[in-house]
Amino acid sequence: MPDEGKDTTFPSQFGRYTLVQRLATGGMAEVFKAKILSGHGFEKLLVIKRILPNLAADKTFVSMFIDEAKLTAQLIHPKIVQVTDFGEVNGQYFIALEFVDGFDGLALLRAASQKQVRLPAAICMFIAMEVLDALDYAHNAKDVEGKPMHLVHRDISPSNVFIAQRGDVKLGDFGIAHAQERESKTQAGTLKGKYGYMSPEQVGGAELDSRSDLFAVAIVLAEMLMGKRLFTAQNDLDVLLMVRDGRLERFDKYGKNIPKALEAIVRKGLAKNPDERFQTAAEFRDVLHDLEFQFGLRVGPADVGVLASDLFDKSPEAMARLQEHSRKWEIKTDDTPARRHGAGSKPKREQAQSRRRDGDEPEETSIPIDLDDQDAGSPEGADPSPAATVVGAALDDALSRPMSLVELDQYATPAAIPTPGWTPGSVDHVTGGLGAPSPLDSTPVTDTSTYRATASGLRPRPSQVRANPVASAPDSVPSDEQSMPPDNIGDLSLSSTTRVIADLAVMAETGLVRFTRGILVKDVYLVRGAPESVNSNTSGDRFGEYLVTRGFLRLSDLERALAEMPRFSGKLGEALVGLGLMRPLDVFRLLSQQVRERVMELFSWTEGEFSFFRGLQNPVAAFPLGLSSFEILGAGVLTLSYDFLASRFAPLSVFRPRAMPNPRINPEAFRLGPTPREVWGLLDGSRTLAEWTERFGSSDELLTFYRTLHLLVETSLAQFE
Repeated sequence: MPDEGKDTTFPSQFGRYTLVQRLATGGMAEVFKAKILSGHGFEKLLVIKRILPNLAADKTFVSMFIDEAKLTAQLIHPKIVQVTDFGEVNGQYFIALEFVDGFDGLALLRAASQKQVRLPAAICMFIAMEVLDALDYAHNAKDVEGKPMHLVHRDISPSNVFIAQRGDVKLGDFGIAHAQERESKTQAGTLKGKYGYMSPEQVGGAELDSRSDLFAVAIVLAEMLMGKRLFTAQNDLDVLLMVRDGRLERFDKYGKNIPKALEAIVRKGLAKNPDERFQTAAEFRDVLHDLEFQFGLRVGPADVGVLASDLFDKSPEAMARLQEHSRKWEIKTDDTPARRHGAGSKPKREQAQSRRRDGDEPEETSIPIDLDDQDAGSPEGADPSPAATVVGAALDDALSRPMSLVELDQYATPAAIPTPGWTPGSVDHVTGGLGAPSPLDSTPVTDTSTYRATASGLRPRPSQVRANPVASAPDSVPSDEQSMPPDNIGDLSLSSTTRVIADLAVMAETGLVRFTRGILVKDVYLVRGAPESVNSNTSGDRFGEYLVTRGFLRLSDLERALAEMPRFSGKLGEALVGLGLMRPLDVFRLLSQQVRERVMELFSWTEGEFSFFRGLQNPVAAFPLGLSSFEILGAGVLTLSYDFLASRFAPLSVFRPRAMPNPRINPEAFRLGPTPREVWGLLDGSRTLAEWTERFGSSDELLTFYRTLHLLVETSLAQFE
């Protein structure tokens, strides 16, 4: 029979292994220190990772666990924790892993926090380089048939960095790694990993590549250098927002003592756009290695081991040795600030008094953090590890002075887990810019030459200063009596929805654009040209109905949440989270997905009207979704059918499409790969549309061309002559 988890007594036999100690228990598996015995007194320590009994009957989860074992067993590298065995005992699947006789990154941080010291920058750089070396191998790993595995770790964090007693660094837990050839696929867009160590594209549910891991390494490195968390907030949803937007305010504030060359490396690693980061782990590692050489440093595993030994040593002599480490590893550059207790510096108390006199803000106080965000939990019988990251080195006082627990706020003491819930932020209200000349000619167009038009279709009316006239409930549309005259209007038979959205995005407009067709009304609220929310007079467009019809929520749970909404400020999302019906990250992802889909539905409208109200914001607090209008335009054009496009292009077969010089939108912004750029480069006006269509041998190729051409013309990157 399967072992019943915590009732295990030690030592306990598990197949051919003897379980010695439970190291941790997480939501999916429990981890044991174990040993295997053989003839002639042979004994070897290892780690057993075993599926929890309640999940052993879940075929889907077991299949994923098997995938993990098969995948990680192929990774043979000295800086990656090795898989030594995989099997099943009494219905329980397990993985046997290399035992690292040492500690993980969180334990190292706790030791530094208890000593009230920071780790030297040289040590932090070395740890980062070792992790990058492991990732360089994993990202380029090939399977047994020699095919690239395209592996992405997706869970880089201090708890997965293991350090042996002698200082060797190993990267572990590829349990949620993803490879293209992986047999069991998780649900598209599902967020995994620890929120504060995700990449922006991982938060947004986009397709990941190796550069996502590099962003996570840069987070760890930044936190090492600051001695503070980079992305931290009172609730998970706010953390996700900080990561998604690549907000580095904390790095700006707490990274002022970092040498400029090292700061530049970290900022490049933390670029929101993957194309602006280091493109490979090897590149990131080598840049750090070159800087280490410029600093005149030579760091090895033994140095990490010696430093860690003193950090874990509770004797009074350990602090003196730590101060000696500080002098040894101090980095001196032209931009390194003077030491606080050196010549010309003030004692800490005098500095604090000076800051108060000057009106500077006090040092940050402790922020509660979620201590239960680790996959494996805490060792049995040990204090819980803080859900923080590696403490780094401020170069002006690396280890030369004790640090207050306030300065090490994220690592010192366990804090209460925040109550689940989320609070939508206010709509960011920015004055729009349609008052400026439009980049497009506003000449009216005829219905037989829509694609030849260079007009945006926005016919301006005199702007009027007005108060927000909308006082509607969520997912409702204000009546005409409540509305003020629009700033711009247009006919969708003359100017498509694609063109309207593109024009407003290019001009980074903030306001309401209303689309009407008969009795159907859809309101799209924009913030700097990007959709933040969509209201409709169709009940099926409401978020609650969307969750039910798509199978994300049961009708009974929706009814319960609606009944309880008054307790949660009238917000459905907060009610769903507060009642434990959905996780914050699911609300975040699905709300973004719903708004995206509802905007895309408008691209097929060929009749109706639109009106734009500049500066008008949603009366209902809208969660900042961070969507890209250009990406939505690219995704929306892929939903257009061949029949729809063929009918639109039929009157234009004798006209010649030509690319517009100096395109106002980067073709790559549509995120459709190289196709938009390639088609844009081919449209030189030498061929008619009929001649172009004859060049394609298959209907799929012609459909791709039609969709791309439609996108380019409707966004004014091309026109018909």
